[in-house]
Amino acid sequence: MTRPSLASHSRFAQRVRRRYEAELPLLASGVPGPTQLQTTFEALQAQGQNMASALRITRQLVVERLLCLDCDQQLPLAQVTQAMTDLAEFALNHALTQAQAELDQTHGAPMTAQGQRAQVWIVGMGKLGARELNVSSDIDLIYVYDEDGETAGNAQGRNRVSNHEYFGKVVRAVYALVGDTTEHGFVFRVDLALRPNGNSGLLVTSFTAYANYQQQRGSNTAWTWEHQAMTR
Repeated sequence: MTRPSLASHSRFAQRVRRRYEAELPLLASGVPGPTQLQTTFEALQAQGQNMASALRITRQLVVERLLCLDCDQQLPLAQVTQAMTDLAEFALNHALTQAQAELDQTHGAPMTAQGQRAQVWIVGMGKLGARELNVSSDIDLIYVYDEDGETAGNAQGRNRVSNHEYFGKVVRAVYALVGDTTEHGFVFRVDLALRPNGNSGLLVTSFTAYANYQQQRGSNTAWTWEHQAMTR
């Protein structure tokens, strides 16, 4: 006798299967990993979905898959959290790439004093940093860029801005691509409250400023719990 599917009783699963019936086959069988995510994402874009929609639909398909594997095949928790962490990293990487490409067209690339492109790092805190995301987790992020400076300007050499302003725009763009709620939901809720000075602090910080903050140099320094948060 075949055991009935527990996942089929989930209202979430029922809703996803109705809404995305045509898209569900785009996610290859098994536990979703980076390769499956990329293939599904590209297939959705080939169907005309923009990046924000493709990322959100991919999330819907992934969570429906994990629900089925968890309820009906007793998928180990470690594989569920790994799949969700892979999804978060995948979404952030794509969102960051697009945000910088669009801003480069307007302001040019951010440059260091040595004439190299300045880089930004997205630091995953909490469950993301520990690779323990579950299907309802938000993602706690801190943004740090390597060096202050100025962008190169657009093709006409205009619209130069400071690296800090450039990366601040990057943070806002990534937040929108990943965290905004649309007709397809969100990819992940994004929490930036763990950055220096919390919600009253700057969205993005240079590496030097962040190091000074953590190492208690100057009057503006991290609290003990902020040091502890970095060890997770």
